Amino acid sequence: MLMKTMSEPKITYDLQEGRINKIKDLRTDGVSFRDEECTQVFHDSSFFECTFTNVTFREAMRSCQFVDCIFDHCDFSNCDFRETVFRRVQMKQCRMMGTDFSDSRLQDAEFTGAQARYASFGGSKWKQCRLQECIFVQSSLSYCEFTKTEISRCDFQEAELLGTKLSGLDFSTSKIDGFMIQAENLRGVTMNEEQALACTKLLGITIKNPSV
Repeated sequence: MLMKTMSEPKITYDLQEGRINKIKDLRTDGVSFRDEECTQVFHDSSFFECTFTNVTFREAMRSCQFVDCIFDHCDFSNCDFRETVFRRVQMKQCRMMGTDFSDSRLQDAEFTGAQARYASFGGSKWKQCRLQECIFVQSSLSYCEFTKTEISRCDFQEAELLGTKLSGLDFSTSKIDGFMIQAENLRGVTMNEEQALACTKLLGITIKNPSV
């Protein structure tokens, strides 16, 4: 069961307070960042056992690595997080509107209450992740790979999942009205009765009431 296999962030350091705009090294360990606006561009930078609280990211964080990190009420809106690695991370009530996470790698990542409208996760790979009460309306999750990922009470209305196999995913508690997916990629997905009925159109099935 996913609850038993998913690993949470491991914070072993006595965290020191820091300012993200003053970072000069490519690797940062054991630092707590809070209540600031990140205006520095990061590329190929690594953060291990760090916490980010009420931090607003304004610039690119491309090809970075976040391991054993916690993001609490942060804002990534419209930022470039392409090709970034997230491992054993928690995202709590973060804003990701229009954020580009394309080709990212996420393992043991937990998203709770994420506001991710119009975000792009195209080509990303998710392993042992948990998405709960998140909004992915009109977001792009095309050509993604999901392994042992749990979805609970999320909103995927009008989201694009072209080229993404949904086998093993459970959307039964989520909203999927108008989401875009090929019929062949529905194999192995779990839906509630209403959702399954709506998806019959993708399969070319016509349902008629039996004649009396």
